[in-house]
Amino acid sequence: MLNPSETADRAASEVDGKLRRAYAASEWRIMPILFMLWLLAWVDRANIAFAKLQMLSDLRFGETVYGFGAGLFFLGYVIFGVPSTLLQQRIGAKRMISAIVIGWGLTSLTMMLVTNVTMFYVLRFLLGAFEAGFYPGIILYLNQWFPSKRRTRNFSIFHSAAILSPLVVGMSGGFILHHLDGLMALAGWKWMFLLQAAPTLVIGAIAMFYLPNDPASASWLSRQECELIQADLQRDRDSVKEEVNHQPGRSLVFNPIIWALIIAYFCILTANSALAFFIPTILKEVGFGSFEAIGNTVALICIFGAIGNIGFCTLASRYGAARQYCAVASVVSAASMCWLVFIWHSSQTATLVALVLATAGTGAGISMFWQIPVRYLPKGGAAFGVSFISSAANLAGFLTPWLIGYVREASNSYSSGFLTAAGVQAAAALALVVLLPLVAARKMAQESVAGSVARA
Repeated sequence: MLNPSETADRAASEVDGKLRRAYAASEWRIMPILFMLWLLAWVDRANIAFAKLQMLSDLRFGETVYGFGAGLFFLGYVIFGVPSTLLQQRIGAKRMISAIVIGWGLTSLTMMLVTNVTMFYVLRFLLGAFEAGFYPGIILYLNQWFPSKRRTRNFSIFHSAAILSPLVVGMSGGFILHHLDGLMALAGWKWMFLLQAAPTLVIGAIAMFYLPNDPASASWLSRQECELIQADLQRDRDSVKEEVNHQPGRSLVFNPIIWALIIAYFCILTANSALAFFIPTILKEVGFGSFEAIGNTVALICIFGAIGNIGFCTLASRYGAARQYCAVASVVSAASMCWLVFIWHSSQTATLVALVLATAGTGAGISMFWQIPVRYLPKGGAAFGVSFISSAANLAGFLTPWLIGYVREASNSYSSGFLTAAGVQAAAALALVVLLPLVAARKMAQESVAGSVARA
């Protein structure tokens, strides 16, 4: 016969087992479709980097036109990020996610019809406008499903889709440009936009019927499992010390901590944009020859970059020091990009290693960054704060390809542009390690003084 203590331990063990199974069931049903959607989002936003190898000569676009058009995606992203995310809070996750996905899928499909600069600019802007709410919306969506430790791991898996997307773009793009060019009187780059947008439309429609809004509406969870998840999530929220307790809403715009977070994320995204839009061009300059050879090499870089990203984030999740590990990842990426500039014309092997390290470091930095704001945003301010940080920082995506394209035309070299991106990436580490704690401490001191005066 068991004593009361043993009975309590067994009961707690059974509850813990049920909770783990409920989380595992949710992960297997939610994460694959979110992974696929994020993969396709990056395919549809970044396939322009591979289409560029053929598209620019066909349409007689220059490097500056390409860079500005590639960056216009992020201008639409910045403008519509906050409204789109707030709208998700009103109409529900699955409806908004499906509408976003189908919208950007149709826009990406229409890219095959581009004939002039104006149309190119308009469609790139619209692509960003449609996709704007997806990424911050998924961040908030995962917060409704998983506690912090599981969320860190799951988010790194989710974000690895962005790193793996060039694999899809590269391997399929290389094949399409090489084998389908001229089929039915269509250029290879037009086939590329058509065939890579089709899966987006299909999975976007599936998401409407498949994704639940929250655990309470999940068909695979029993009522008890749903209650266990909700209770565990509440314990996780209560365990997180809010380092700053300020009012949510639009007042966040004037909070210096939000701007410290924006600066850090802006710096990380600068390097990410440089890599996303110019890796195929770098490989072409290094001497990887055919479209298929470039595509296969991009795939190889992405596979090892994704492995590095997941491994680094898994290590960081064990110690719970997301801010410090995010800074380390930023330094690794910045150093790799500097190394890349000095060796890409002399060694193909060293170029591959540098690109893998830069991709892994940037990917890990983005994954871990989004575990940081939860410590600074109160519950009521999460939706606005996350979307505002994401939108404002994504100006880096607008500026980076435009400037790199301009520098390339002016100097006939990518070196200066990539060194600048590396320096900005390194600044992310300073923002995370020095600026953010300093601003947070000052804010807390101000609120402490204000509270003492109010009590007096």
